Parts: sequence; C-alpha cells; structure tokens
Amino acid sequence: MSSVNASGDLSSEMEVDAFRRLFPLRFHERHLLESSHTMQKLRKARDTTLALGVVASVDGSSLAKISCTTMLAAIKMEVMTPTTESPDKGCRVIDFHMPPICSPIVRPDRPADAAPVI
Repeated sequence: MSSVNASGDLSSEMEVDAFRRLFPLRFHERHLLESSHTMQKLRKARDTTLALGVVASVDGSSLAKISCTTMLAAIKMEVMTPTTESPDKGCRVIDFHMPPICSPIVRPDRPADAAPVI
C-alpha cells in the first residue's frame, strides 16, 4: 500500500472521505482545530442589525442582517367572524414565500416543498 503524498492524490481523498463518513464528529473537531482561519471566524461575532416595522403595507415586519445574510419577515393578518355552524372554531392560514436565491432546493417555477414546514 502506498503512503499518502502531499500532492493530494485520489487515495488520500478517499481516506479523508472515509474518515469523514465513519467518524463525522472527530472529522469536524479535527478540522476546527487545524483551521485557524475558521477558528478566527467562530470567535469573532458577526455584525448584526435588526429593524422593526420596515414594511408599511403589513401588520408586522422585521428585517435582520447577520454579516452578508439578510432576512425579511412580514405578517399580514385578517380577523374574521366564525361561521354559524362552528362559532367556537377558527382557522389560521400561513403562506411562506422563499425566492429561488434563498436555497438550491427552491425552483423558480414552483414553491419549495420545505416552505410550508418552515
């Protein structure tokens, strides 16, 4: 069996992949210990801002920014009178929109299957 060389041949890639699959926790711990760049990022707090009431046409909204990631949440609510058949029952409808840029699972032609769950 040949030894692993520094050039990163296929056998070394297979060994790393096998180690990652067999011992995922140890793989990630080792990566964090050996990667000083990653540790610096983990130790430093990212710039965070939060703004409330940013969308005037809804009942409640907020805009959160964490580093380069921006999230917008908006709530529109309508209170309705219950039906005479079920005066003590109500209903909530939640509609969640994710543009395709949010995730690779979102397609422009159809909503994401994960959207109702989120």
